[in-house]
Amino acid sequence: MPKDKKLSISIVNFQSEDFIEDCLASVFDKAANLDCEVIIVNNDEKEDLMEIKKRFSEIKIVDHKKNVGFGAGHNLGAKETRGEFILFLNPDVELTDNISPIIKLLENNENIGIVGPQLLTDSGEIQAWSVGRETNIWELIKNNLGFSPSKKLWKSTQQKEVHWVSGAALFIRKSLWEKLGGFDEKFFMFFEDEDLCKRARKNGSQVIYFPEVRARHACGKSTKDKKLQKEWFYKSQDYYFRKHFSKKTVNIIKLARKLFSKNRKHV
Repeated sequence: MPKDKKLSISIVNFQSEDFIEDCLASVFDKAANLDCEVIIVNNDEKEDLMEIKKRFSEIKIVDHKKNVGFGAGHNLGAKETRGEFILFLNPDVELTDNISPIIKLLENNENIGIVGPQLLTDSGEIQAWSVGRETNIWELIKNNLGFSPSKKLWKSTQQKEVHWVSGAALFIRKSLWEKLGGFDEKFFMFFEDEDLCKRARKNGSQVIYFPEVRARHACGKSTKDKKLQKEWFYKSQDYYFRKHFSKKTVNIIKLARKLFSKNRKHV
């Protein structure tokens, strides 16, 4: 598909009709000076988004009507994009700053492939685990012992090269996305963003945390079943370690998970 736009924004809808309107309003406000397009992949068979389309006539809806997961949904949306850059955006995220500085950063630095803004909670606090160091077994153990080296990264006010940024608001070069083959669809939910960033770095691209631009993220609004959410998390975590490390590492993690769960912690 020809790249005749500067930026394409891909949003995956699932149980998000009640708050996607605020997301879109922020997009058309904070990206108003950019030549951009918005694609919404509707993964929800019970929501038709026609009322949203009436208010935001510019958007394109890919009416998939089946919950295929976060990464697979965005892959469907990205295939429809015509932008030089793509912003993968959660429907429960509202842009609070103009995003032009991130686009300029990408335009002026060919080595940068992925950029993530600073994410804030509804209460205005910096969202934990919105950016971080590479996840490995030692990082997991440190996290469960209460001291995470990644905390310095998400608390930083300076632009930094990092290992990964959150898929809740992730900017990527379309050419890099195509080279990487998009998100790994074996991740239904969780870890697909870290996997994408890891593959981007292996490809020679930098991943940058850019806290000068902020967005508000009301985490988990579309997934109300916390038990199911935890199951997805652990399944994706196991697949991530099996893919990038070894089956033996996965077995160690599962054992550590049981040990920490006895102390009401989790790996």
